[in-house]
Formats: sequence, C-alpha cells, structure tokens
Amino acid sequence: MGAVAIAASLLTGCVNTKFKTDATVQSFVVADEPYAAGIGRDIIAQGGKAGDAVAAMALAMTASLPSRVGLTGGGVCVLFDATSKKARTIDFLPRSVGSGGVGMPAMARGLYAVQASAGVMRWEQVVAPAEQLAQFSPGLSRALVQDLSAFGGRLAADSDARRRLLGAGTPAVGTIAAQPELAATLSVLRRQGVGAFYAGPLAATVAQGMGLDPAQLRAYQPRVGATLTVPFDISDLHVPDTTEPDSGAAIIQAWKAVAALPPAERATRAAQLLGATGAGATATGAGLMVIDPDENGAACAFTQGAPFGTGRGIPGTGMLVAQGVERGGFGTPALIANSIIGRTLFAGVGTAGGSDGPAAGPAALLSVALPAGLEEKSTAPQIQAARPQSIPGRVSFIGCRVSIEDGIRYCQTAADPRAGSLALTVESERKRE
Repeated sequence: MGAVAIAASLLTGCVNTKFKTDATVQSFVVADEPYAAGIGRDIIAQGGKAGDAVAAMALAMTASLPSRVGLTGGGVCVLFDATSKKARTIDFLPRSVGSGGVGMPAMARGLYAVQASAGVMRWEQVVAPAEQLAQFSPGLSRALVQDLSAFGGRLAADSDARRRLLGAGTPAVGTIAAQPELAATLSVLRRQGVGAFYAGPLAATVAQGMGLDPAQLRAYQPRVGATLTVPFDISDLHVPDTTEPDSGAAIIQAWKAVAALPPAERATRAAQLLGATGAGATATGAGLMVIDPDENGAACAFTQGAPFGTGRGIPGTGMLVAQGVERGGFGTPALIANSIIGRTLFAGVGTAGGSDGPAAGPAALLSVALPAGLEEKSTAPQIQAARPQSIPGRVSFIGCRVSIEDGIRYCQTAADPRAGSLALTVESERKRE
C-alpha cells in the first residue's frame, strides 16, 4: 500500500497533495447514518478538517441514530495528523459507573477533545447542525427505523424518545419525529460550551437522571494517548490503545498471527483468534470515518452500551441513559497511514449489530483492513464484496492507493449496505502556496 502502480481507470477519485499542487482535492466522508454523512460533507465543504467533521457527525447521530449514539454514551477515535505524521487515540468509552451499570456520559468531552485535536472550526459551528437536525427532523432514516423495529421495545414507556420516535407504533422511513428536548440540550452545549454538561444545571439534571455522583461526573476526562501500531511495507496500521477485551491489543495480535497466511485464509482465521462466534447478544455500535483535504484521517466507533442504552430517558433532556460497556466488541476504528510523507491511506470502522456475539466489531474491521493493507490490487468495492459472509459484524471504510508513476492518491469508499451507511465525496480546488 502506498507504493502500488495502478491505472487511474480502476479507481474513482484522485487527490495529490504531495506532488501535483494544481490537482483537484477530494475528501471522503462515511457514516453509519445518512443525515450524519451529509453534515460531515457540509463541514468539509465549509473548510473544516477531519476532527470538525467527525465531531459534527457524531453529535448529529445523537439525534438521527439514538439507538447507538448518545450524549450519555461514548466511543473511541483514532486520528492521524498528516503534518506531524503522528497518530493518537482518544478514548471516551462509556465505562460502567454508579448503580445498575449505567455508563459514564463521556461523549461531550470526548468529542470536544477530538475536535480540539484535529479541527479548526469553532465549537458552536460543530454543534449547530445537530441542534437543527433534532429541532427540525427531515424524517427518520432507514438505519434508525431498522433499530426501532428490532429494539424499540427496549424504550421505557414514559421516555421522551419512545413518545417522539415510536408514537403509536414502529414508524416508516421518512416519518417526521422532531426532538425539541434534545435540541434544547444541544443548544446548551452550543451556547455554553461542553463544560455545561459536566457542571451546572444541566449537569445536575444528568447526574440525577443517571444516578451518578455529581462530583464524579464533573471530574470525568477522556484519555488521550498513542495508538497501537503494526508497521508493514512503508505504512502503519493504527488501532486504539484501550484496556477492554476485544480491543486494540487483540487486533494487533491477530494481525501479526495471520499476515503470513494465504490471503483467502486471513480474515476467517483472524476472526477465530479474536473469538468471534457470530451469535449472542452484544453492545451495538456505529461508526464514521473521514479523510480530509490535507490527508488527515479520523475513524471513530460509538456506543450506547446496548440498543437505546438502558431504555430509560432523562426527563426534559431528550437523552437516553447509556449502559456501561466492559468490552470493545461493539466497534473498532482503524487507520492505515504512511508516516514517512504524512498520508492517510485507509480509514475504517467495524461495528456490531446487536446479535453478532463477541468481538464482532474487531473481526469485521480486520476482514477489510487485512486485504486493504496487505494485498496489492484489490479495490475497496472488491474488498467489501469479497468479505466472508461467515464473519459477523458490519464494516465501512475508505481505501486509497498511490501510483508510483505520478504520485497521485486514488481512493474509493465502501459502505456496508446492511448498516444503512452512506459514503460521500467532497471536491474542492487546491489552494496554491
């Protein structure tokens, strides 16, 4: 990867930031919910970077995909900075706290850290699209309707979410379901900053609704650190450095164990090593990924700990109480980057759908990351189409290669059709230096 000569006709999309300064720049945005993907596209088109886009998309999914993403939940992101040529993990998983195993509401501070680390826009610009989406619903997406059909029964009878999203029964795609309570909560985050979620009147409501000690909520901070890395060829695989089972260390171990096997055997053997069974209840996850005009990369996985979290709402906020997570099988993000010249070549996220059993997210991720990183000629759609059906989970990704003939990077997206994902390309003119 990064040194394979291919014909331009084989891959759509080209961007060249290292060798050809007058080339049209293409950025790539993928999300497991289409409204969020559209917001990511708009953020990039307005001059935002990878950190701005992923933060805006994640906040949007708290309104458009609350079955898997919420302000009381959390996630984990892997970021690559093309200028410094360094990658980092931002860990804001909703680990179990308090009584009943509820999750620490880590999302707000986690996304603020992501945006501060890898973004250039103002915080209020990043929050505003999600607030608008919650206030003026354009209609429920297929991704949310699928989850409402499968898991809507988990919503408490007296929750704002059940009243707004289910009404008299499972709605159809396009059903208008505005969420003014959630819009008001997002408005507080936009106007008062992320600190308002952890100290002040909103924080008191959150702590009471979740049964948390306000001091514990106030003290929460995301973990920022390095990634776990496997070097190969002239690139590196970057996965999150977190402590949960089914997380980065297990992925690195599986990658190393199967790298020398015949290509057709790698993904299946990796899933076996991870302990992916393909059956059993598991935390659900959602993913998104971005490669921006400067070739920075970001990939994130989010969870509410279970479909719709605990199913209980926090009155007057539009938020559902998340369930704590103890394992990383809900979803795993990864990047492949050339750290010599600073270039993101792959951004992907594997996620679990709710009944995929343990390690579904990591197994799904490796089923595409292995061929993307170790095979020379497969395109992103070919990799997605050839993914073994026996491997559980869902996965979407952006895959790029660089021609040794002209130094141009060619990229394609591959959204998982089972997840209701959407992939978008953003074109812009390169600024001359």
